[in-house]
Amino acid sequence: MAEAKCGWCGKPTYMQPVMASRPVRTSNNTLMRAVACVCANCTRLSVVNWIPSRSNSDEPETTDTQIWSPEFVAGRDFPDVPEVIADAATEAYQCHSISAYRGSVAIARAVVEAAAKARGATESDLYKMITGLYERRLIREHIKDAAHEIRHLGNSVAHGDFVVRITPEESDEILGLMSELLHELFQSPAAVERRKAARLAKQAE
Repeated sequence: MAEAKCGWCGKPTYMQPVMASRPVRTSNNTLMRAVACVCANCTRLSVVNWIPSRSNSDEPETTDTQIWSPEFVAGRDFPDVPEVIADAATEAYQCHSISAYRGSVAIARAVVEAAAKARGATESDLYKMITGLYERRLIREHIKDAAHEIRHLGNSVAHGDFVVRITPEESDEILGLMSELLHELFQSPAAVERRKAARLAKQAE
């Protein structure tokens, strides 16, 4: 069987077929088959359902429509960000990867609030928290504006305004702005401190 990205370990790997189902007809009379496969990397079991391009095909081919279960869900790493906040930010990206755009935007808004609190914000609402970060010179003006954009769209979801459709492009933009905020508050300062420590250690030699 051709390589596929394992939904468990996320590695592009060889999927060894171990059991196949008989072909079935879907509601629109399309022939569908299924095979249980073992990942050569993590040895966990996945199932692929596919529509064969040839009626006598016993295994999925690259030209076939394939649906893997579990499906790999993409996240993102956030080094130097507090673990609980990094986990939530990764979850926002995972929501985006499965087209759960309201979820990605809602979590991004929550990440902004959690990040602000982690950097000492005590104001009564998120608008004031973001403004306070800027006034304390923890973020630059354009990052302040980015955080407010996340707040605006996140509020439409958090307050139950579900008639507002969140597009893939909007979700992607919001996640990019969230990542910039986390870089400004945590990752960039940590990188500066590492460089400073390395310089001082070299001078002390």
